[in-house]
Amino acid sequence: MSAPSPHVRVVAGLEDVARAGAEEFLASVTRGGPYGPCRVLLSGGRTPEPMYRLLASEPTRSRIDWNSVECYFGDERPVPPDHPDSNYGLLRRTLLEPLGLLAPRTYRIRGESSDLELAAVRYEALLRSRFAKYPPEDPSFDLVFLGLGAEGHTASLFPGLEIPETPPRLVVSAWIEAVHSMRATVTYRVLNAARRVVFLVSGEDKADAAQRTLAPDGSGRPTPASRVAPRHGEVIWILDRGAASSLPKAVERR
Repeated sequence: MSAPSPHVRVVAGLEDVARAGAEEFLASVTRGGPYGPCRVLLSGGRTPEPMYRLLASEPTRSRIDWNSVECYFGDERPVPPDHPDSNYGLLRRTLLEPLGLLAPRTYRIRGESSDLELAAVRYEALLRSRFAKYPPEDPSFDLVFLGLGAEGHTASLFPGLEIPETPPRLVVSAWIEAVHSMRATVTYRVLNAARRVVFLVSGEDKADAAQRTLAPDGSGRPTPASRVAPRHGEVIWILDRGAASSLPKAVERR
């Protein structure tokens, strides 16, 4: 049984992407998780930043029971939490600190660790413990937010990255040649076990990657983002007009 086709929504600009993303967040956390808190996997980067600011502002912040939300991260850079490049640091500045005492429980990857592989192993253990899911079962997030890189990466799953199959891994560390840096990232096992995945994509520089992911013509290798296809969940793409500029009209109407 193949995964269903993703839903594609095209909006005007970055602020519209942020508003649509906030709507998806609100809808998911309002429904809640079936067995406890709504668990959300978050991304870094410039595209989700305005969404986090919207969530921390009225009227949205008062519509969410933040005590029923748990936040996790899809990837992290090898930097301390107060570094400008930290994904956790971005969330702390734009959402957690503005919410103050309302801030949800948040579990970060220890990017400042001198051993990033150990940090990845510990984060995997944390995920399994929090979800009470152990091999062969995998944790299933209620909501996952992802971005898209110009070369088609998502989280820190870049082209050419090989994920160990034995034993199956939920979180790995790897040297990413494209950015000349180490990264810790969740794997496709985590993303493809989610109930709902939302891609937030903005900018014309993402147009080629969006086309190769959503409307491939067979001329190149599949993008890492195209491998995100949960069989028992749904995938929603929210793109601004720049990012969607190379998509066929038929894809825009999905």
